Amino acid sequence: MKSCIITFQSANNYGAVLQAYALQEYLNRNFGETKILDYHNRNIDKSYARPGIKDLFHNPKRTVFRFSQSVLYKGKSKRIEQFRADCFKLTKRYDADNIKEANSEADVFITGSDQVWNHLIIGDDTNYFLDFTAPDKKTCSFAASIGVKRIPEEYAALYKKAITHIGRISVRESSGIKALEEIGVNGAELNPDPTVLISEEQWKKLSVVPKLNKKYILVYKITKADKLLSFAKNLSKLTGYPIIYIPNDLKSGVVGSLKLGVGPREWLGYIQNAEYVVTNSFHGTMFSILFGTKFFSEVSGKVNPSTSRLLTLLHMFGLEERILDRFDKNLLEKELPREQIRSICAEQQEKVHQFFEKVYYGEE
Repeated sequence: MKSCIITFQSANNYGAVLQAYALQEYLNRNFGETKILDYHNRNIDKSYARPGIKDLFHNPKRTVFRFSQSVLYKGKSKRIEQFRADCFKLTKRYDADNIKEANSEADVFITGSDQVWNHLIIGDDTNYFLDFTAPDKKTCSFAASIGVKRIPEEYAALYKKAITHIGRISVRESSGIKALEEIGVNGAELNPDPTVLISEEQWKKLSVVPKLNKKYILVYKITKADKLLSFAKNLSKLTGYPIIYIPNDLKSGVVGSLKLGVGPREWLGYIQNAEYVVTNSFHGTMFSILFGTKFFSEVSGKVNPSTSRLLTLLHMFGLEERILDRFDKNLLEKELPREQIRSICAEQQEKVHQFFEKVYYGEE
């Protein structure tokens, strides 16, 4: 059977493109030809577009910020676009006006992973609930993230109706199951982020390791930072290692050696080769675990309402001690439990395989 994935493939975000690649590759290897729908949500595309003169009059401060971001991150955007060209198997382009035509692309449609059910990102775009699919298509969500603890009342009816188009439901965090139950949607399963489905060796083949002859601390910031930057500075003083800083934006300031033009392959290499990773990113934490790199993860509701994703991930691998607020000097030398991590990944891969067996073949 042919399959199509709808996700955030157009986002200029390392985690977004790498999780999409992982699910595509996994399904291609195990369940037949799989492509990613080149679907474009207007809100997402607009968030990355360079602002115009009209925007300057409407909101000068935000427009200047967005313009500076587009200039500063031009190199990053180009490298992410190149990664898509090299690694994605994309369909033709779709948007809200022609998405129903996508039914001719596949027999099975999957929504996820990523925050495809986060109303703060998708708004009322129910295409991420696969409501464009014909009744004869097999459908599922895979590790779809709601991103917030509760679905707001104004979206509850919309979500509940739209989700009826999905044959099997799986989410990425335990709070997602509870949020769906609160609006009357039961039976959702918990599945891991698809990056777990690719082996450490395969990720290493994809990564580009930086040519550095020194140990370093990698700081990767995806949202506003609470204690993250000050923690990284103290860690640098404590260990004597310099900081390499890859921020998603510069709102919280700069520490160490700033790297703005990093692509997905290089980003993987920086994580793989780091002595320590300090991050508030789900995928920054995820790849630190997969590569066995010592890390400290900031889990703060002050800067990110989506803490459940990180907490579920850390609990899965038994690594809650790596939460930044629980720092202990003994953790500086304590290696990650590599065999335990590989064993958990294998368990999760088997669980995912059984999930997709039911999706594709209806086996119970």
